[in-house]
Amino acid sequence: MNTMEFIDRSSELKELESGYSISKKRLFSTIIYGMRRVGKTELVKEFMKNKPSIYFFVYDNKTSKALLGEFEEEFKRRKIIDTLASIDTWEKFIDILFDRCKGMVIVFDEFQNFRDIYPAFYSMLQRKFDENKNLPIQFIFLGSVMGLIKKTFEDMKAPLYGRIKIKIKLLPLSYMHAKEMLSALGNSKEADAVEFYSVFGGMPKYYVAIEDFELERKPLLDIITFFFLRENAPFGMEVLDILRQEFGKRKGTYYTILEAIATGHTKLNEIATYAGLNMTSITRYLSDLVDTYEAVERSVPVTEDIRKSRKGIYKIRNPVMAFWFRYIHKNLTLFEIGNYEEIQNIIENDITKYHGRRFEDMSKQFLWELNRKNKLQSGFSKIGNWWGMSRDETGRKAVEIDLVALSERTKHILFCECKWQDLKLKDAEKILETLKEKATLVDWNITDRKEYFGIIAKKIERKEELRDRGFTVFDLEDFSLSHQSI
Repeated sequence: MNTMEFIDRSSELKELESGYSISKKRLFSTIIYGMRRVGKTELVKEFMKNKPSIYFFVYDNKTSKALLGEFEEEFKRRKIIDTLASIDTWEKFIDILFDRCKGMVIVFDEFQNFRDIYPAFYSMLQRKFDENKNLPIQFIFLGSVMGLIKKTFEDMKAPLYGRIKIKIKLLPLSYMHAKEMLSALGNSKEADAVEFYSVFGGMPKYYVAIEDFELERKPLLDIITFFFLRENAPFGMEVLDILRQEFGKRKGTYYTILEAIATGHTKLNEIATYAGLNMTSITRYLSDLVDTYEAVERSVPVTEDIRKSRKGIYKIRNPVMAFWFRYIHKNLTLFEIGNYEEIQNIIENDITKYHGRRFEDMSKQFLWELNRKNKLQSGFSKIGNWWGMSRDETGRKAVEIDLVALSERTKHILFCECKWQDLKLKDAEKILETLKEKATLVDWNITDRKEYFGIIAKKIERKEELRDRGFTVFDLEDFSLSHQSI
């Protein structure tokens, strides 16, 4: 990662090292999968250091012959075969892997692309796996097209089904670790860390790109412009490039659904109306986005069973994707004609609201971290959103609570609002009073629960006074101290 240190991934490296130890005695295979830009290649490069290894990238824009020729050259460069040798079939390539690469780590990046380039590669490899179980080799397969990776390794009819010893799903970095990356770039401001994370999430590649393009001293809006909103922007259409291979011929419908969710249409009927689909169709598409492609997550009120509740709402997992569909795909005509300034104005006028919604995610991570360290009132077992309906003389209206933490064991429950703003003491008191009223609508162990109320905000005036009165209040100062004692 250039001059930036490799951050986190200790548990994944430990898994790979364990596999490497076993591979000295017998064949051991691992699949590492996750979204593009999440850091799979960097993880493997870190693991490969000081180990006998060879790396192959399976380009999806090359013919089978061209790719085989490239892999042949890699063998020659590593002196695995003679410079005059020729590899004219994939079967011969695989034979060389098993005959001459004993004791090595063999990595195939974007392994799912063989499905389009040379699908017989999978069955050839399966046969060799079955014939050479005691061969000392470690295979590592990387994949980022989630649907194809699942078909390649999890479909019972697939040749490589059951041949993988360890599956590592590489998730984005947590807020705290992404903050370390930003700090390594010379920016240690907590507010900036929140705003950068709301756009780039825990995807290491974007933080590395800030360094690559020497943007460390630029404000976030300038970086957004450089990355997305100019001629030849490095990431202008990357989101579509990433998703195109996943979605295939139905990509237009999926894009519209993602735009709907990104722009605040998060309920099933709202998404269906926005996309112009009937309920049967929208359910099928959303099921794919949630379960197969893992681009979207479905959540229900924290007090309900996700398997039974009909109150599901949908959210895009990847902040970069959410940002891109909210601001760029929604304004694609402006983007295509190069009217970037208009999109910049739209972003500038709305991004504080966007930061606020994403701040809830970081606040949730923060509460889980405190909970893990036993720094909250109870050992909470669930933390999530809550929403429902209230009824008064004017009729029914929607009610939401940003975060609710609860413990089925102790019957303790914490109600918490998240505010991406500076709060005066009176503002905080008003929010807490309203929160108490909303809490009466939460139907969970009403007669015997112990209630707590709190706020997480950008800055809270006189927060110690609120704590002395029994409220659970945190602001960015506490985020900064989260690795210490609070």
